[in-house]
Amino acid sequence: MSLPNRTLSQRGRRARATGRLAERATLWVMWLRGWDVVAHNLKMGRFELDLLLTRGAELRLIEVKARRPGAWTTADIALSYEQRLRLQLALRTYLDRVPWPGNITFQRVSWAGRRVRFQPWESWDALKIQR
Repeated sequence: MSLPNRTLSQRGRRARATGRLAERATLWVMWLRGWDVVAHNLKMGRFELDLLLTRGAELRLIEVKARRPGAWTTADIALSYEQRLRLQLALRTYLDRVPWPGNITFQRVSWAGRRVRFQPWESWDALKIQR
């Protein structure tokens, strides 16, 4: 049994609104932790970088995932290998335009309702300027 198109579009709008709210909340938390915003929802060709932040010599890409509480798949595991490659490609495109000499890191932030989980950050220094 399929759902009517109207129901699907309503669910899509709610999902996008939830994602935007989670991104905004993540941005505020990171700002309170001393990070400065470089870009928010930056479109790089077909791809989008959720949050680009800096603190000192570090540039951090943050991918925000949000799910409603009790969803079948949790936001903690919602980033596939192919999506990670697309994020690296988009960040590489950004870095070709705006080189970054400092450390480059990646972090995934997952929301389930009001519960937030900051995954451990990863070094993506292989993408920085090669001297």
